[in-house]
Amino acid sequence: MTVATWLEGLGLAQYSAAFAAEGIDLSVVGSLSDQDLKDLGVTLMGHRRKIMAAAAQIGDATPEPIALAPLPPRAARVDAERRPITVMFCDLVGSTSMASKMDAEDWRDLVGGYLDEASKAVTEYGGHVLKKLGDGIMALFGYPKAQENDAERAARAGLAILRALEDLNTRNAATGRPALAARIGLESGPVVVDHTGEVFGDAPNIAARVQAAAEPGTLLVTVNVHQQVAGLFVAEDKGRHDLKGVAGRPALYRIVRASGGGRRGGARSLTPLIGREDEITALTRRWERARTGQGQFVQVVGEPGLGKTRLVEEFRLRLAATPHTWVEWSASQLLQNTPLHPLTEWGRLRFRGQDRLAELVDRI
Repeated sequence: MTVATWLEGLGLAQYSAAFAAEGIDLSVVGSLSDQDLKDLGVTLMGHRRKIMAAAAQIGDATPEPIALAPLPPRAARVDAERRPITVMFCDLVGSTSMASKMDAEDWRDLVGGYLDEASKAVTEYGGHVLKKLGDGIMALFGYPKAQENDAERAARAGLAILRALEDLNTRNAATGRPALAARIGLESGPVVVDHTGEVFGDAPNIAARVQAAAEPGTLLVTVNVHQQVAGLFVAEDKGRHDLKGVAGRPALYRIVRASGGGRRGGARSLTPLIGREDEITALTRRWERARTGQGQFVQVVGEPGLGKTRLVEEFRLRLAATPHTWVEWSASQLLQNTPLHPLTEWGRLRFRGQDRLAELVDRI
């Protein structure tokens, strides 16, 4: 229906031209005031009241179909993508026997409290809980958002889960509930993640087997994870294990606690650097200027895994024969709530063993 047809139905077709001249259609007639109608030339009060009364009912009318222009071709959906991730499997120990001895509702509450704490720890360290498998969880670090230290985040989240479980057991002991024990396994590797979030690859299977091999209350990781977090955690070599469905006898490590160090030790075992001569040359030129007293600043920027740390390591090796002082401060998103952490951590390591305040001040 057009505004002309509508006016004609009211017996007021003489105003159609005035409405059309002002671009007034059915979508706006309901907002016209008495003065607006006067301006349109509707001089008779009776006609104005008739138009306003009919306009108030316009919302009940069925609007004309609106012809839409065809949408542009939809971009092809990415059905799957290949990416490196760290997979965590966390499961309760002896849950079947405990569940058989408890009321179903009490068991649900007990497991629910544990799953909430575990999920919270994963989320706080940037992980994604992909599945809750009864009394266990499968979590991913590196999906859907990849970060440079996903393996470290996964290890810290695993330790946080074990600590949270200890606190939960302390609270539950007051109500007579049984103590819970979890075991956690980590593996890093390339996988394919489809658009539903399903993960395909060896890493999830290996992480599940590593979890099964862990002792109650421990966090066990593969050598792939250990190489990425070496130096950041105190780790215990648990030797080689036979894992069902896994070729060979992979070496496993128990993560005991964070070491307090701010840098991965695994980066010290270096392979030859290829294709970065231009960047090394640029750093060397800045170094030569600094040696002549011209202060220099260089910022190395790149996506996670592109080789920023590796480039700096290579540059440092080339300075080995030249007397210099190397000061390294490490920042981390995991410590963003610790004021001035890079500075205070460097001072703690640099002046370790200086117990007397006077000696410490002299050294500073």
